[in-house]
Amino acid sequence: MKFKLIAGMVGIALAFGANAAEPPKSNSALTEAKGKVLVNTGKAFAPAALDMRLKAGDRVMVQEDSEATITFDDGCKLEVEENKLVSVPDRSSCAGAVVMQQGINPVGGAAIGGGAASNGALPIAAVLAFDAYMFFHEDEHDTVSP
Repeated sequence: MKFKLIAGMVGIALAFGANAAEPPKSNSALTEAKGKVLVNTGKAFAPAALDMRLKAGDRVMVQEDSEATITFDDGCKLEVEENKLVSVPDRSSCAGAVVMQQGINPVGGAAIGGGAASNGALPIAAVLAFDAYMFFHEDEHDTVSP
């Protein structure tokens, strides 16, 4: 009985593990690209190609004086305006997906909020460093009686 239970649990874990390792499938295409449109499919941004297939997690960057249209397999269209960076959702906005967009710097094309100092890590590190300093340098003679 114990062996069957363990074997069943291992089988379920393997099934979930195999499913998690499966890469996202293509769910859309870049059907319009005017001007400077770049796509990142996981490694780096590269110039977009018309009718290139996109999958969830791909990022489309539309720079100044440019525009793009992503058409999902269900026919829903997503217009991407200039100076925007869009992450392709796992389903179309017509099917209820929330589209993540952010503005980009029109001069350099870098995403607003990019860089180590603006991602929230630096303020958190500063607070943690201060707390550690205060913990180890706490004056032991300042006590409060109950």
